[in-house]
Amino acid sequence: MSALTFTLKTIPAQRIDCSPLTPEELAGKSVAEIAAIELVIGNSTKRVDSLFDISGDDASDIKFENSCDKLDFVGRNMMAGKITVEGNVGAYLGIFLEGGEIEVTGNSDVYTACEMKSGQIKINGNAGDFVGGVRPGRRNGMTGGTVIVTGNTGARTGDHMRRGMILIEGNAGDYCGARMISGTIAVLGDVGAHLGYAMKRGTLLLTQAPSQGISANFNDCGSHTLAFLPLLFASFTKLDSKFAQVESFSRVQRYAGDLGGIGMGEILVKI
Repeated sequence: MSALTFTLKTIPAQRIDCSPLTPEELAGKSVAEIAAIELVIGNSTKRVDSLFDISGDDASDIKFENSCDKLDFVGRNMMAGKITVEGNVGAYLGIFLEGGEIEVTGNSDVYTACEMKSGQIKINGNAGDFVGGVRPGRRNGMTGGTVIVTGNTGARTGDHMRRGMILIEGNAGDYCGARMISGTIAVLGDVGAHLGYAMKRGTLLLTQAPSQGISANFNDCGSHTLAFLPLLFASFTKLDSKFAQVESFSRVQRYAGDLGGIGMGEILVKI
């Protein structure tokens, strides 16, 4: 068996809802049945085979080739298997992900890993705003799983994040960890303004002091040697990420906040 591959024929003028193209939805279907599936594009629908060339037959291993940022909802509600995207991808990548693995060779748009529950997403490029975040009107962002971004993320990474881990090898935008309830966000590069805004709990781990400084709403608790950090770095060694090569450290400057709320979150900066 070979990977079930969808090769985009041409870049569409309107956005395509790719949520029906997951291992669970396609399991047991013939290529002819998959080709006849109707995808929402703009305010109409089109058959899969009018948008993609289809090859392969293994629905547990799905590939999107010649992809572009018009492909939305890739991996929605996915529970197992693997999806690989060659190229850029659109909004809501991995929304409600419950298991399995998604890997993108390119950039992703807004709401990557939005309300994700489990599994792993790796972006070999940059990600847009609200990585691991929450949709408007909802209460929780991602509640589990791991997100790895080899480039930069946009604003409000981890907004309302409740559990899970986001690892950013580049820089994070403004409001990183905003309204965070729990979980871990680690950044190898710089972070933008308003770090940890309205943060309730959770950990923001930085390998360098932020150029924008740390808000006065965070109390400087002094330097600490934290025994859990070597254990955290040991868990990174299993990942395909720069974090697996980062030299473990346990000595950090700790800041507690946001004091405008319950103040039980923490920013840890390597000393």
